[in-house]
Amino acid sequence: MRRETLQDWLRLIRLPGLGPVAIGRLLQHFGKPESILEAEKSSLNQVPGISQAMVASLQGFREMIPKDPITNQLDQLANFGGRAIIRGDAEYPQILTEIHDPPPVLFILGDSSHLNSTQSIAIVGSRRASRSGVAFAQNLGRDLSQHNITTVSGLAMGIDTAAHEGALLGNGPTIAVIATGLDVDYPPQNRELKKKIINNGCLITEAPLGTKAVPYLFPPRNRIISGLCQGVVVVEATPRSGSLITARLALEQNREVFAVPGSGAAGDSRSKGVNNLIRQGARLVEDVEDILQELSWSISTKPPTTSSPAKKEQIKNLTTSSKPSKNGSIVDHLADGPLLADELARKCQLTVASLSRILLQLELTGVVVRLSGNRYALLKSQQG
Repeated sequence: MRRETLQDWLRLIRLPGLGPVAIGRLLQHFGKPESILEAEKSSLNQVPGISQAMVASLQGFREMIPKDPITNQLDQLANFGGRAIIRGDAEYPQILTEIHDPPPVLFILGDSSHLNSTQSIAIVGSRRASRSGVAFAQNLGRDLSQHNITTVSGLAMGIDTAAHEGALLGNGPTIAVIATGLDVDYPPQNRELKKKIINNGCLITEAPLGTKAVPYLFPPRNRIISGLCQGVVVVEATPRSGSLITARLALEQNREVFAVPGSGAAGDSRSKGVNNLIRQGARLVEDVEDILQELSWSISTKPPTTSSPAKKEQIKNLTTSSKPSKNGSIVDHLADGPLLADELARKCQLTVASLSRILLQLELTGVVVRLSGNRYALLKSQQG
């Protein structure tokens, strides 16, 4: 794409009062952003669905967005390692063009080929997730990855973080859709996770560089999360949470909605949202097979990850060094038989989230196996 054309696109998305739907109507009428920016008032008035307020905005503000700052931002974007893609580019995800209001421009860090994955699932949920919710999201992200399915989420704390981590531990790609500019670390606690996602998937946003985290940007972000996928899994959600907004958007976009039945204590608001979804017809999901069956996806798994003796020794050292020695290692505790994850965490004096990370590594290296009911056991080759 010519640099001048990209500059016009970036100017266009900065015009106040113009959202993706209005820009889409203008493009359908004029064909290219340059023509929109140069159009006279009489021509703009002929576009169906474009209000007088939008015309006034175009007329009054477009000259206040000169090309020089846009040129500088393109240089900054390139220096940052990012790039911009527009609707019509080969890189632009085809599935996203199916929604009502696809972003005119996407800013990307990482491998954009994952955006056109034919099998993608979003995992969303509470930022203040329970231990069991975090463990479930992490395991589901890992299992999706093992079935060659791309995991999409929003890089928020809680369920989003667990989903991304699970996908990475399963050696699969994951896409993080953010509401800020690519150069803004939000939440700051996920700075290192953000780097891993860029190296093993991609980070995308419709927000230009420098855009800070403000509440009104998150619902529009959620439409991209659901729009990139064939289905959305809600793990935990309060009755008025952003995750339920994502589920509603998924339904509007003709995507499947899955919900994990709430396992919290009676009255736990994080269970109310997902249980309500199930009552309203969302597909109940207890494991990855429920998703595969509902979407009629073939069960194809990656070859098992082989590990050298040195790698297995490294993982074993991790399990013994991350807890007081008086409690023994995870392997020691599993020597007498399978244990529930919660019970194993208590014995090892670890949080469920920390234990889940270790168990995923142990499972990938062939040390333990996950059984039904969130129980873990040693593989026979590790016993005795």
